[in-house]
Amino acid sequence: MSPLIQFFAASNSHAVRELQVPPETPLAEAASDVGWALRSDCGGRGVCGKCRIQVNGKERLGCQVIVRENMTVEIPRASLKTESTDIVVQQRDFLDQTVQARNPEGGHGYGIALDLGTTTLAAELLEAAPSDSAEPIRFLGVTSRANPQREFGDDLISRIQKTIEEPISLISMQEQTLETVTEMIAELSTAAGLRLSDISRISIAGNTVMENLFHGIDPSPLGRTPFEPPIFEFPARDAANLGLPIAATGIVETLPILGGFVGGDLTAGILATRLHETEGPAFLIDIGTNGELVLQYEGEIDVAATAAGPALEGGRIEFGCQAVPGAINHIELYPDGGVEFSTIAGKPARGLCGSGLIDAVSELLRHGLIDRTGRFALKPDSPFLARWKIVDGKPNFILAEESQSSLCESILLTQRDVRQFQLAVGAIRAGIQILLRNRNLTPERIKRFDVAGGFGSFIRPKAARRVGLLPKEIPLDYVRFCGNTSLAGARLTLFDADARAEALTLARRVRHHDLAVQPDFAALFAENMLFAD
Repeated sequence: MSPLIQFFAASNSHAVRELQVPPETPLAEAASDVGWALRSDCGGRGVCGKCRIQVNGKERLGCQVIVRENMTVEIPRASLKTESTDIVVQQRDFLDQTVQARNPEGGHGYGIALDLGTTTLAAELLEAAPSDSAEPIRFLGVTSRANPQREFGDDLISRIQKTIEEPISLISMQEQTLETVTEMIAELSTAAGLRLSDISRISIAGNTVMENLFHGIDPSPLGRTPFEPPIFEFPARDAANLGLPIAATGIVETLPILGGFVGGDLTAGILATRLHETEGPAFLIDIGTNGELVLQYEGEIDVAATAAGPALEGGRIEFGCQAVPGAINHIELYPDGGVEFSTIAGKPARGLCGSGLIDAVSELLRHGLIDRTGRFALKPDSPFLARWKIVDGKPNFILAEESQSSLCESILLTQRDVRQFQLAVGAIRAGIQILLRNRNLTPERIKRFDVAGGFGSFIRPKAARRVGLLPKEIPLDYVRFCGNTSLAGARLTLFDADARAEALTLARRVRHHDLAVQPDFAALFAENMLFAD
C-alpha cells in the first residue's frame, strides 16, 4: 500500500499538502512534488543540516529520509529552497567607463557578458558602437540567478563527486545551466526592447569547474591527483551548438583557465584590474566558494586556489542566504547591549549574507563575545546577555528578533557558523602566506591589495581586517574592493579581440601553485583559523 504523507508548513499550521507515494520514495522528492522543495546545499549528503524537518514529531534531515510508512512532516520555512531570481549584483564598478571596444562587424552590436559563479550566475547586456564611432560600450542591463547546480552541492567538490558517482549528472548540470542562461538572456533582451537574434556574442568567465560544466566537459580529473583541469583553453563555439537562442551566427567565447581550480574568472580579474601592470608587489583575491589568489611581483604572476567553502556566500550557515532583498548585510553592536542591522533593499530580515556574516563575527569579537579560538564567550555581567538563546544546550546569538524577521523566527548566529567562517578565512590567509613566502615577501611590502567578489563592495574594511580576512600589516589605503571582476573581465573581452588575446597571453605566463602539496599548508591553515589577539 502506498504510504500517505501529510506536509505542514511550520509557519502556518493550517497549510497542509498530502501525497501518496510508492514505498522507498526519498522524502525530498515527495516534498518537491507538492511544491515545497527542500534545501540541498550539500547535494543531499546529509552534512549541511539545511533541510531539518520534523517527521512524526522527531527532527530529521529531509535528504536522509526514505518513505516506508504513513508520516506527518513539518517543514520550517528556513528549510525550504527559495528561487532566488532577485540576487543583488553590483551593476556598476570602477571599470564601467573604460571599455572602448567597437563592433567589428559594423553597425551597433549587442552581446552578453556572463559570470559563471559557484553560487550565482550574473549577466550583463552590452551594446558596442559602430567601428567609426567614439562612443564607449553601453550598458543596457544586468540580471542574476542562483546557480541551479546547487542541488548537486553548494561547493565544487560536491559537484565533481556527483559526476564521478553518477556520470549522467554531467548532462543535467549542463542543461540546467544553459536553461538558466537562456532565461537571463531573454529577460535582458526583452527589457531592452531587442530580439534574441540581435545578440551576436557571449563572453564567459567562470571558475574551472563551472566553465567545464557549461561546455559539457567532464570535470572529474579535478577530483583526483594531480587535480588538473581537462582543458585549459576553450575554442570559440557557435551559440547554436549549445542551444543558446541568439543570432544564427552567434559566437560564445570563454576565458582561459590558469591551472587547477584557478579558472577564467581569475583571468578576467587580472585583466580587469590590470594587476599585471602594477609597480611593486600586488595581490588580488577573489572571495567566493572557491577562494582564488594572485600575486604579481617584478613581472611574475603566481596564482593559487584555496577551498574557502561557501560560508562567505551564505552557504552552510544556519541562517545563511545569498545577497537577496532581506539579507542582513551590515550589523553593529553597541556597548549598552543594543544591536542594529541593515538588510538589502530594507526588507524584513530573511537571513545572513557574506558581508553580514563578516560584520557579525567582527562585532562579536570587538565586544568580547567570541574569544580568539572562535568560541562563544558568555559572561554573566554582559549587557548582551539577553541576546543569547540556548538551543539544544548550545548558545546562539540573536542577530534579528522574531518580530524583525520574515521567517517567523529569530535569526541566529551559531557556534558552528563561526567555525565555518574560520575555515574560510584560515584557508584564504594560509594561501596568501604561502604565495608571499615563495617570493620571499612579507605583507608589509604589498603596495596594492585588490579584493574581488560579487559582494566585495559591501564589505567594511575594518571588519574584514578584524576577522583576519585582510592582513593587518597592509594599510587600508592600499586595499581596493573591486566588485565582480569576473563579470568586468567578460565585459572587456566581449567585443575586443585584442583583450581576448591579452587574456590568453596572461594565462600562458602565470605560475600555478597547488597549495595541497605544500607540506605545511595544514599547519598554516589551522594557525590562521585563530583570531588575532
